[in-house]
Amino acid sequence: MHCTRTLQLSATRTLGMPFTFRPLAGLLVSLVLMCPALADTVPVLDTHALADQAIPLNRYIEVLEDPRQSLTLADVQKPAHAERFKTVAEPDRQLGFGVTDSAYWLKLRLHNSNPAPRQVMLEIAYPRLGHLDFHVLSADGHVQSSQTGQLLPFAQRPYPHHFFVLPIHLSAQSTQAVYLRVQTGNTMNVPARLWSREAFEIYERHDYVSQALYFGMVMAMALFNLLLFLALRDINYLLYVAFVASIALTMAAFNGLAYEFLWSNSPTVSTAVTFTGPSMAMMTLLLFTRRMLNTATLMPRLDIGLKICMALNLLAPLGLFFAFADAIRPTYLFVALSTVLILLSGIVGSIQRQRSAYFFLTAFAALCVALFMAQLRGFGLAPNLETTTNYIQFGSAIEMLLLAFALADRFNVLRQEKEHAQNEALQAQQAAVQTLQTSERLLEARVNARTVELTTALEHLQRTRDDLVQAEKLASLGALVAGVAHELNTPIGNALTTASTLQHRMQTFGDTVSRGELRRSALDDVVRDSQEMADLITRSCERAGQLISSFKQVAVDQTSEQRRHFDLRTLVEDNIDALRPSFKRAPWVIQIDIPDGLDCDSYPGPLGQVIANLVQNAALHAFADCPRGLLQISARAVDDSIDLRIEDDGKGMAPATLAHIFEPFFTTRLGHGGSGLGLSVSRNIATGMLGGHLTARSEPGHGSCFSLHFPKVAPQFAHPPRGL
Repeated sequence: MHCTRTLQLSATRTLGMPFTFRPLAGLLVSLVLMCPALADTVPVLDTHALADQAIPLNRYIEVLEDPRQSLTLADVQKPAHAERFKTVAEPDRQLGFGVTDSAYWLKLRLHNSNPAPRQVMLEIAYPRLGHLDFHVLSADGHVQSSQTGQLLPFAQRPYPHHFFVLPIHLSAQSTQAVYLRVQTGNTMNVPARLWSREAFEIYERHDYVSQALYFGMVMAMALFNLLLFLALRDINYLLYVAFVASIALTMAAFNGLAYEFLWSNSPTVSTAVTFTGPSMAMMTLLLFTRRMLNTATLMPRLDIGLKICMALNLLAPLGLFFAFADAIRPTYLFVALSTVLILLSGIVGSIQRQRSAYFFLTAFAALCVALFMAQLRGFGLAPNLETTTNYIQFGSAIEMLLLAFALADRFNVLRQEKEHAQNEALQAQQAAVQTLQTSERLLEARVNARTVELTTALEHLQRTRDDLVQAEKLASLGALVAGVAHELNTPIGNALTTASTLQHRMQTFGDTVSRGELRRSALDDVVRDSQEMADLITRSCERAGQLISSFKQVAVDQTSEQRRHFDLRTLVEDNIDALRPSFKRAPWVIQIDIPDGLDCDSYPGPLGQVIANLVQNAALHAFADCPRGLLQISARAVDDSIDLRIEDDGKGMAPATLAHIFEPFFTTRLGHGGSGLGLSVSRNIATGMLGGHLTARSEPGHGSCFSLHFPKVAPQFAHPPRGL
């Protein structure tokens, strides 16, 4: 052992010798390394044994730990450090050191016994090593070095592969030493294998084809289920797609394919995805589990645990802000705990005889076991099997296929349940139809009897309504007659009194003439007084005639309801003149502001009744207990229509009252002269015979305004509202 290390030191010193002495020194080193008596207990790997399969290098490797990460190649070749190299304790297991901050130096001796040069491929099938330095010492003392690793750009790799691969050229019948320095904040596994160039190229093609098949299947499953989600709007399909995408991205990051094809110049992204990928995949898996197995309802205690695991996995990416070695262990622990709870949920769901739980448990069993073993390997508690990563990919592929079957079965179950529910609903509907038919026959007789009763009651109610409307019209007309009669009393009384006085004066004048006592002055007095009294009689008779004429026209219009041409101002003035006696001593006044020449071809009687109702409504409601007021009637032509407004400055109405004023029998003055029919009849006339509409607006304390909008020419087929 001492001799070997001495020769290693000598070989190191030859790097400083002149070039002509180096071949001799290298040959001496090679001869000594091949000598069984001096070659140490670690055998030299003869590459002549390489065939179609790779040779694991554990039994050919010596290991040196560098806790301070300070040793260089020259340092580890010195006797002080060279004697610290140790053989692998368990050469039949994959070489691994768990999560550590130390750097490790690995030493390997390769011998080419062939008479021709040969090229071999050194493969480290673990792409998550942060820094990996290769140093190849040739027989002539020349050193060939290269640096690579997950934290360095992909372009620096000595061979473009998703794993770390080092091509080594071996001279004919020579022995060369290979030093590897490994440092990473991640789990440190070094599955080293040696290939012949030809065998590695075949293996490489098969490896990339298998990876392409795996990720192609993943993409197909994701796209198919995404289309199902868009068609069915079932959130389970979307969660499945999210899980498939996250597990595929995690697998691509773990085996180096993502770093090779997606972010080859971004080591930071590769580190972040490698760290957060398992947590994100577990997050989507937990969401899918809760939805698929309905844990919130069927297993609430487990559901609480699943929620806690979701929170822990959501917080796990915060470990990126701390030392990687310190953060990776809690992340592994969260993933392992989530794996256990997911498996437990599947077992409980199967015990509960959930159909979907059978598929779920079968689908996730292999994957969850592989993930659990991967976490144990991260803690250094499980053997580092070479097939772990491939097994996870294989398990995830089986899991995705089985979950697709589970979702398809779920859809089929939902369809069957829907059909069953539809059949039950159809049977229930048929039973309900039969029941309804029976009930219909029983009800039909009752309905017929009730229909006869209601028809009789409706006819009686209609007659009563017609009688009330007619009574309202007659009452309005009676009030008009009473007012006109009272107004006629003054001019007729004046004429009668004057005529009586004139008659008495003429008798006195005749007696004076009979007695022969007639004087000229007396004759002049008689003539003068007679003229004055004749003028007074004439004026009184003319006033009475005007009143009678207006009343006659209004009465004829309201009783006949005949259509004719009329001037709107004249019609309004006639109706107001007929109404004025009723308001002669009222404290409010009526003002008419209607231009001449507004000719209408309509129904003056119903229109006059509307005006009379609105004026009487103002007298009864707007100006009650008011010391003064103004009622203004105005009109204007709007195209072929008339906009007639009757506006007062009285009390106004509250919104609650305004909403009901056109309803029959609604009044706020019941027992004080209000019948509740005036505005209802007015709206019926406006929308019926006049072919227009009647609206109102009012505010408390700001008066009211009624707007009657009707065409100048009434509709040809207008009919009077029922009861008019």
